[in-house]
Amino acid sequence: MRRNYSKQREEIRKAASVIGVHPTAEEIYSLVKEENSTASLSTVYRNLHELVKEGELKELILPNGVKRYDADDSEHNHAVCNCCGKIFDVDIVIEGLEQKIKELQGFQMNGYHVIVEGICQNCGRKEGAKNVKKIIRN
Repeated sequence: MRRNYSKQREEIRKAASVIGVHPTAEEIYSLVKEENSTASLSTVYRNLHELVKEGELKELILPNGVKRYDADDSEHNHAVCNCCGKIFDVDIVIEGLEQKIKELQGFQMNGYHVIVEGICQNCGRKEGAKNVKKIIRN
């Protein structure tokens, strides 16, 4: 059950869910602003913080420091393309991770989140095409 229910908080949670592509606070703000002209960016940031704290949203801090939000509450990890910046849900469980960390470090895990970096299939095809053009030109 959500604490501190407010209409604006619900609009922000809904916007994060509707956008559905791991939006930034600014993207969420743009959508909320269309519906509620009195909303401010600081209100969006404050409510996103509360929604994350309450477990309604996940906050992803990408390797470049950008924060994005995920309304999907299922257990999953993410992959981010270093070329286009697109974020993909990755439904892979790392078997034995918790036990191995406990054995090696004496650390009791209560969860984990992995962000894998690389190049997506679409950008990989584009890069492959660029490399072929370079070879043909030389």
